Amino acid sequence: MKSTITLLLLALAAPGVYAADDTYRSVMPDGRILYGDAPAPGAKSVKKVPPTPVSTGVTVVTPAEKGRNLESGPRGGVSVIPQPKRESPQPAGAGTSQSPVGLPKPAY
Repeated sequence: MKSTITLLLLALAAPGVYAADDTYRSVMPDGRILYGDAPAPGAKSVKKVPPTPVSTGVTVVTPAEKGRNLESGPRGGVSVIPQPKRESPQPAGAGTSQSPVGLPKPAY
């Protein structure tokens, strides 16, 4: 059981290891910008792009940050915009008498 859990944790951690690879931003002489694992040959300038930080999906909020959020007062809300009064639609059967001349009546 322990080996299964260990294997599962290693499998979940593997993408984080691959995400930490170096990335290079190469500006070519014609102005194109290429990103890759290695600098592009013939590039006018090359910069190493730092990897993005690995996110664990957990956000830690300190008590000071939580207190700052509560001090600012209520936020958001709901606004109700009144709509103009409209006429009720015609009943479904009322449209059959207004059909153009020459069209066949539907056979229900």
